[in-house]
Amino acid sequence: MQKEVKSTNIKIDFNLLMGGTWVLEKRDKRAIHKFEKELGEGKFIIYNALDVPSVLDSKVLDYLMVKSQEQGWPKELLIGSLRQIAKDLSITPNNKQINRIKRAFEILVNTRISFEDCFLDSGVLEHFEGKIKVVNIGILSDYALIPVKGRGSPLAVKVIFNDNFLALCKYSLGYKLIPYAPINGLRDTAYALYKWAWRWFNSEKGYGERWIGNGQSLVKWYKNELNSTGNYKYPSEVLRRIKSAIKQLNENPKVPFYLQLKEKEGNYKIEIYRKEQCTIKREIPFDKLPPILRKIVIKLIERKKHIKEPYALARSMSWKELENLLKGIIIVPIPKDIWNFIVNDIIAKSQIEAEKKEFEKTVLGFEEREDEVLVAIRGSKVRKKSLITILLDNFTPNWKNFIQSAEGFVKEIKAC
Repeated sequence: MQKEVKSTNIKIDFNLLMGGTWVLEKRDKRAIHKFEKELGEGKFIIYNALDVPSVLDSKVLDYLMVKSQEQGWPKELLIGSLRQIAKDLSITPNNKQINRIKRAFEILVNTRISFEDCFLDSGVLEHFEGKIKVVNIGILSDYALIPVKGRGSPLAVKVIFNDNFLALCKYSLGYKLIPYAPINGLRDTAYALYKWAWRWFNSEKGYGERWIGNGQSLVKWYKNELNSTGNYKYPSEVLRRIKSAIKQLNENPKVPFYLQLKEKEGNYKIEIYRKEQCTIKREIPFDKLPPILRKIVIKLIERKKHIKEPYALARSMSWKELENLLKGIIIVPIPKDIWNFIVNDIIAKSQIEAEKKEFEKTVLGFEEREDEVLVAIRGSKVRKKSLITILLDNFTPNWKNFIQSAEGFVKEIKAC
């Protein structure tokens, strides 16, 4: 009889991993290099049989995931060259650094993540759901340097992601809320603290705060939240590193906030304020969409049962992700009086439940304007004999001349 997996508080989400710098503990040569931490009754372990990942390896991974998000999370990613990566990360593109970035890809291919006593939401990781004893996934399945056309052209970098790792990134907020461009020059703790601060900083309000707890809680926080392997025993040691990191962040003109570490009755908290002189802002495409498209995006995300924060996820999406999400949706402008007649006199008074259900599935939302209503419709449902097609043909015969795709709508807004 199979032993029942005990209940646990650890739910697989990439947010558990993205906060820190991914620098693992150094073990003897016979052992696998690994970093582990406990969360609730479960724990996860990051380990590597090749070498100990450094801050540079973490930055290369951050770079790859930002590029992946910009392109809609493809399994395969093509980047111009190793030299281009070095320039984008503000690293001197000499031969030594180029070879070190190449080594970063080898390290990432050999890095694996193991979740023990965990819970997976249905649909996040392929082939898994419910309570799991152990799940082990990789980061990169492979990478290659490939020639491109043109004499003397540098080799392009082709990256192939692990499917499950990509799913963790896609359905979490990990890489989606943080603009990474300003942080290339930050040292270890400052780099990790910058990413941590973005999770709790409300850029609209210009403020954020997070209570950490007493001195011992501060030591645990430093390990769990920043993925530190320092193994510090005393709060004073952690405080020195945090204060130094805060100083570096506050003096960096590209960082859009400044931090304050405060202590009250033996408990610590970090407050995050906007730098008024800083012009860097996080672009939130979702906020630029008209109400009708915002409603549709939320509705489509809510239908994915494993998404717990649809609004937060929507606000973290790139233009490309929004376009992909809205593919197949069409927007039809209909005179207001005709739309009201269809909804209130035909659909509402219909005695056929099947008609009402079909209408609800086909029409995702609408937005009233002065003399017309913008109606969002699933394009796949618009067939010759479908209810919505029959209604529109009868009451607005020329409706097909005014159809606009939601995807095209997003592209127009982006171009403005």
